[in-house]
Amino acid sequence: MASIRTESELKQVLEALSSLSERKLDSSSRVEAMELLTLSMPYFSALKRINRQIHTDVQSQKTRIGDERAKVDTARLALQNLKYEQAMLELEVKICQEFQSIFQDIQLHPLEEFHALHPDVEGDEHELMLARLKFELQERRRLEAEKHELQIDRSGVAKENNDKKVKLEQAEKELKDLLAAAHAVRDKFESF
Repeated sequence: MASIRTESELKQVLEALSSLSERKLDSSSRVEAMELLTLSMPYFSALKRINRQIHTDVQSQKTRIGDERAKVDTARLALQNLKYEQAMLELEVKICQEFQSIFQDIQLHPLEEFHALHPDVEGDEHELMLARLKFELQERRRLEAEKHELQIDRSGVAKENNDKKVKLEQAEKELKDLLAAAHAVRDKFESF
């Protein structure tokens, strides 16, 4: 609104100055020149005031535009930061989805067998997988303990077999010695 008023005021002053400049003066008439100067002074003052006002308005507009530009830059930077954060989160999600964990390679009991052994376990897929993994761990520990006991039994049986083998070898040696002695006695009796 102020710029429209300033514009109309500027047009009026310029028209007045234009009309004054069109007046013909005698080059020797100093009084007319002074009168023309006196008449034009208020217009030049108004022109100077309008110029200052326009300059002040331009400066305030530049300041306002700078402030708005700073707000836009701040918003743009915040948007870029959010887009970067979104991209990083999407990358993390992709990495997590592509992650190959060891539990995927574990041979689990079939689902039907698990449900037959544990009909009380229900829930979502995650809870079911946790229950299956827990059951598999318990089974493997039980089987490992059973394997350990069987290995102890096996080593005991192997030791017992070794002891019997040593006794049999010793008995065989004694039997051979006895047989050799019997042959010697028989040979002596035959020689009579």
